[in-house]
Amino acid sequence: MLDKLFATTVVGSITRPRFFRQQVDAYLERLAAGEDASDEHILTLMERSIPYVAALQEAAGVDVISDGEWRRKSYLGIVADMLSGFELHKAVVDDGGIHDGYVGYTITGKIEPTAEGLFAREAQLLMRHTTKPVRIALPTPYHVARVHWTEERSADAYPDRHQVAETLVPIIRREVELMVEAGVPFIQFDDTSIGRPFSEASESAEFTEELGYAIDTLNRVVDGIDGVHTSLHLCGKREVGPDRTPGYHALAPALSDLQIDMPMFEFKDIDAHDIEVVKGLPERMEIGCGVVTAKRHGVEAPEEVAGHVRKVLEVAAPERVVIHPDCGFSPGVYWNIDIDDVYGKLRSQVAAAQMLREEIGA
Repeated sequence: MLDKLFATTVVGSITRPRFFRQQVDAYLERLAAGEDASDEHILTLMERSIPYVAALQEAAGVDVISDGEWRRKSYLGIVADMLSGFELHKAVVDDGGIHDGYVGYTITGKIEPTAEGLFAREAQLLMRHTTKPVRIALPTPYHVARVHWTEERSADAYPDRHQVAETLVPIIRREVELMVEAGVPFIQFDDTSIGRPFSEASESAEFTEELGYAIDTLNRVVDGIDGVHTSLHLCGKREVGPDRTPGYHALAPALSDLQIDMPMFEFKDIDAHDIEVVKGLPERMEIGCGVVTAKRHGVEAPEEVAGHVRKVLEVAAPERVVIHPDCGFSPGVYWNIDIDDVYGKLRSQVAAAQMLREEIGA
């Protein structure tokens, strides 16, 4: 990833301060209500906040930083800012009053680019405010299709999710090409859907076929694109595979077929199954170790963080190991990790990385 052992990075989002969340929430609520809401004010607020979130990560000592996704209304809904065919809707959630509701998107029409290069423009704004290498995250075509297609509201435009994914592959690929042209060194793909035991793919043969399709669509996005480091964030040790067992082992055979540089795992609660997955990865792949929790309050001690990484080092060379949180710090509306805790967590992973370098004499 870098010419540095145990390089540290983030997984996209950083906690947004309350003033920021409330402004974004109010804007989205106006949109969802069908009001004529200009986004000029909210975009200005987002852009003025980027230097702060970059400085936070730099102060923590993180090697590769993001813009915290502070210029996005949501990590996945950003596709609706650059494509036609998505319709806003609002759902009230019980999150202790942190937000008034969650604004989502459903595919209801033909998907076409309306703001090509949006991710590259995000990167360029961040790069104006830092000398650190940057990473930009974007959803996979498969993930967008899984989350935003519904049979009730989307089938008239696209009969099934695969047709949505096929439409998105060249669009997402073009965004990647434009980021490479803009000089983005690190690109992260997000997919919380891959490997989930959806009812229509719950049997072993169906699951294998669906998993293979998800891998294939991402491979087609990155095929032949050089000059950039790519990763896939596998959000959460969720239920995967026909047996619905939490973990990554049902994904293991297919992960070897991925044409990306680094899968990013949640290894905060690393177990024997995880170790077997790591052992089976091709040597060409780096291993993203999510060993700082993004969804629990409090700051882990560096020794605790280093302890999780040491388990990976039992089966993988130090040169392959990258350290990061187990998820983004703002995964929707259900967690509210204090931004000072985020800073502390990032400092702990940086301190753990230095501890590990000293242990091996690097």
